[in-house]
Amino acid sequence: MPAPSTKRPIIGITVRIDPDKDTYHLRTTYPRAILHAGGIPLLIPLLTEPGYLDTIAQLLDGVLLSGNPGDVDPFRYGQAPHVALGAVHPERDETDLQLLRIADARRLPIFAICYGMQMLNVHRGGTLFQDLPSQVENVMQHQQRGSFRRLAHGIQIEQNSLLANLAGGVTARVNSHHHQAIDELGRDLRAVAWAADGVIEAVVGTQPNHFVLGVQWHPEINADHDPFSQALFKHFVAEAARHRQGLPLE
Repeated sequence: MPAPSTKRPIIGITVRIDPDKDTYHLRTTYPRAILHAGGIPLLIPLLTEPGYLDTIAQLLDGVLLSGNPGDVDPFRYGQAPHVALGAVHPERDETDLQLLRIADARRLPIFAICYGMQMLNVHRGGTLFQDLPSQVENVMQHQQRGSFRRLAHGIQIEQNSLLANLAGGVTARVNSHHHQAIDELGRDLRAVAWAADGVIEAVVGTQPNHFVLGVQWHPEINADHDPFSQALFKHFVAEAARHRQGLPLE
């Protein structure tokens, strides 16, 4: 039997779209975080023609769902649009959903950030709060003002969880830039971190031998210096490397 490949794992990252300019874009911090964690970033355009993403997925060892300035279309989870719903980007919604279906089928490790975590939850049959300030009583400020790097609020992490291990404890401070969040949790997901107002801040997958992690904040912003952010990316890339070599989850 040939020895397992030791090449660096290839991580597919979904990009964003500017419909007015008909352009794709992505903050540089995403691919840099993957590269510095030991992976090879591969940006994925939002093309949903049959067969395209299936072909791309054959190259991948993991999927990173990036954040997005738009909102998940509530049509995707059976709701009418709230008056405070922001812009929706159908190309991004559909690309993420197709990639999630493929990742589930191939057991590709998944790391979902902010909008990405919300889409992961919708993909698994869950729902979202379309606008936290108007739908959740006594909610804190989650749409961070000022620098993205600032650690805006604390989170409480489930004891003895992977996330607690990566954070080095059951509390952490995170940045925050969202007005939507998980409401009803989707299948095969477990919440493992919460803000003080009860908003879900992180989820993990519960299916055996499939690494799935979603966070509501933006660790890619601080991955150049913050140990917790770095630990998240390093663990994800390590799981992608294990998948590449046909090894089970740690």
